[in-house]
Amino acid sequence: MTLTNRLHQIPKPFFIFKRRVSSLKKSPQAIFIGKTIEEPIIVLREENNIDLIGPPDALSNLRPIIREIIKNETVLQRKYREAADATQKWNQEFWQKHNKNFFTKKEIFVKKHTSEAKPNLNADEMSEFYKTFLNKNWQTHVAYNFEWYGRNFHLLMLSLRVHLEHLRSKIL
Repeated sequence: MTLTNRLHQIPKPFFIFKRRVSSLKKSPQAIFIGKTIEEPIIVLREENNIDLIGPPDALSNLRPIIREIIKNETVLQRKYREAADATQKWNQEFWQKHNKNFFTKKEIFVKKHTSEAKPNLNADEMSEFYKTFLNKNWQTHVAYNFEWYGRNFHLLMLSLRVHLEHLRSKIL
């Protein structure tokens, strides 16, 4: 079944994710697309009000998110969306750089410790590399975690303010 046919079968209203973390259960309304060379073209109606989640990036393993820009978006909603996008971009850049460094160092380690007589390394030999890599990058990981927690706390506070603003507008 083609992607176009699957898009026509989506029930109304169509939600992939709407600023919520999903459980491990797959939503019956979601379309799951594996990693492919081609980028899918997805056309959605304006009234769908959804965020789009893409396939994992080959290097960072993070899924890109295209956030909905709400009609009549308030200043606070825009601030929240832009902060979420900035956090996503920062996270993407960190993991691309980190994983590129990891794979480069791993390749060097494997070349240094293999030969024609011994073309592969076992798990114990590779654990030596993993331990060394983690120890050398410990401070980077700690700094990343503190920054990540700070950014997520900031997003949580903005989200709370957006929801309070929404409740206030319903009451008044």
